[in-house]
Amino acid sequence: ETLAALPLTEKKKELEMLHRLLRGARKSRESLVSRVSVSFRRSLSRSVTKADIAKLDHAIRIPEDPPCQTRFLDFSSLVAGLRDMFEGKDMTGPQDPETAAKVTEYLSSVRLNPKEWEQYTNFVGHRYTRTLVGFDPNFVVLLLCWERGQESPIHSHSNSSCWVKVLDGQLQESIFDFPSDPGNKPLKLTQQEIFSPNQATYIDNSYGVHQMGNPRMDIPCVSLHVYAPAYSACYIFDRITGARKLVSLATVYSNSKETPVEISEIGDVSKPTILGNVDKISLDTFVERVSSELEADSKGKDTIGELLEKLVLSPDEWERYVQFGEDHYTRSLLLVNEKFSIMLLCWGPGQTTPPHRHGDERQSWFKVLRGNLEMTHFKDCPVRRMKQCSGEEVFDVEKSYSIAAGDPAVYEAPSEMHQLGNVSTDIPAVSVHVYSPPYLELTYHCEEGEKKIPVVHYGQMFNQMETFGDKWRGCDIFSNLESFQSLLTQAFHGKDPHDPELHSRITNLMAHVQINPEEWKAQAQLQEKHFTRVLIGQTEDWMLILTCWDKDQGTPIHDHQGSYNWIKVLHGDLLEENFQLNNGLGELELERRRKLENAQGNTDLKEEVDYQENSVKLVRSGLITKDSVTFLNRDIIHRIRNVSGRPTFSLHLYSPPYTKAKAYDYISGDTTLVFLPRDRDPSDPNHSWHI
Repeated sequence: ETLAALPLTEKKKELEMLHRLLRGARKSRESLVSRVSVSFRRSLSRSVTKADIAKLDHAIRIPEDPPCQTRFLDFSSLVAGLRDMFEGKDMTGPQDPETAAKVTEYLSSVRLNPKEWEQYTNFVGHRYTRTLVGFDPNFVVLLLCWERGQESPIHSHSNSSCWVKVLDGQLQESIFDFPSDPGNKPLKLTQQEIFSPNQATYIDNSYGVHQMGNPRMDIPCVSLHVYAPAYSACYIFDRITGARKLVSLATVYSNSKETPVEISEIGDVSKPTILGNVDKISLDTFVERVSSELEADSKGKDTIGELLEKLVLSPDEWERYVQFGEDHYTRSLLLVNEKFSIMLLCWGPGQTTPPHRHGDERQSWFKVLRGNLEMTHFKDCPVRRMKQCSGEEVFDVEKSYSIAAGDPAVYEAPSEMHQLGNVSTDIPAVSVHVYSPPYLELTYHCEEGEKKIPVVHYGQMFNQMETFGDKWRGCDIFSNLESFQSLLTQAFHGKDPHDPELHSRITNLMAHVQINPEEWKAQAQLQEKHFTRVLIGQTEDWMLILTCWDKDQGTPIHDHQGSYNWIKVLHGDLLEENFQLNNGLGELELERRRKLENAQGNTDLKEEVDYQENSVKLVRSGLITKDSVTFLNRDIIHRIRNVSGRPTFSLHLYSPPYTKAKAYDYISGDTTLVFLPRDRDPSDPNHSWHI
């Protein structure tokens, strides 16, 4: 209605402003109309023409409804959600408009943790890069990294649907009419838009061909791309002449290639011959038998080797599971449970692991299914371990050998420093790896410090993890608050609350869970007078609280009346001070306290026995820094202060729920029993969540 009432004499710049508002709007229609009305009250220069209106109207693509919710997900959950959305759909061509819009809305609403997607980033100076992060028989998910000013060729999308979501920076899309007579006239630009973080868009060949690129010369860009179905070839176009060339998107080529290569340049990547031996088992059968039959003991060690010897990929499994990466080998996670993880590793020519270990207790097995891999073992000693952590390359080769498709499966003992890779310059390789205890992130050290190579997420992964055990130590869990609470409920269910093993598991969980900052910041509440607590969730076994500290805010000295406590700092630093009951003060301390109270005009002194029973003394203090976790026993007496000079936020887990506390006066020894309300009401001036 607002737009219909506007005269044509309104200015073009105002229409362009409207365009930006509509593209970025994530609020209700009422709020949007209000913003538009205020915007159009301003006056600008040149009159707009009907041609201007037609051009801008064509350029604006507005979803029917804004995202109805924000979804804080990890890559595994994102891939699982996409799998469900494409289930039962016709994947022989582009998706219908309803599905296209539904997936666009889904991607727009998703918020991924930067700590997770940054593990997949790979910036190079001469071209943009594409890294596989997830796949399924119906789609692939890629992370694209764009340095300043980098752009793709103008290209088509074969018979596929394409969605793009910006994670960081800005990405410009230029859409051209699909050329009816390639090579005889320039391409016609029909639309150009710039997308910002969390905006998503959709395209298929019916929209035309397009070019994506980073329009900024000051910051890089990271974007997420979903292709359904995945396609292996497309046309790229010359903008001036309209000429086209069919290129392969297969990523099994030399790292020296800087752009998509022509199909004629791709070597033979035919599938391996499937043996007809009835004793052979498929990859699916192998995964199922490992997950259901085996134990991580000596018998399991022998059985895994025997199963690997029988393993071959069926043609269908080759299509479903084998996914290569442009710049790095891929580690596709197929199974994870409490005892094992199984990965399929795909190696392009020349791709290798860095020197690394699997841990002091982790066994591993692998079998080469295609191509040749070279294993190198390094001499190791404590001095070299120390130097390795400092980023120095000091590895001496102990032995090296080649493993080819058809060779026996290889067993790797725990804690051996090694490197595995495809040394071929033109032939890819594929291998299956089993780890026990389970293994996800490959951690190694380099000049930039500690780095991790994450897994590629398979949409139909056998995820049998019920909780997060000690054997997962070192693996980050990218979660949201709702999923984290489910993990806590599973971890505490049926367990003795005083069991030290449970405390260790919870400490491990707290240390490695990574909550999206955007999610917890939306829950945070800072107050000027005192720190605040926000109740995130609670069961009979535990209570989870987000505590918000402005500068210099802190608690009194207090206990938890029998509750165990875990603290994880999300942002900033906290000073924690531990106290103990003084139980028999010396005469000098008693005299000092009497003089202090006399100086303050307090003549109603307590008896000496009260000092002895109730007063406390400082026994330890230390900083809790960002991402660190501390565990406090049920009899703890402590206080916490924000000493970072900036707002600080922390997660506090209590078991059983924290409903009351005893506050201690350091000087007088007086104690006050404080009851924490179960219902939080910020409007109630008498609520005591700050005590």
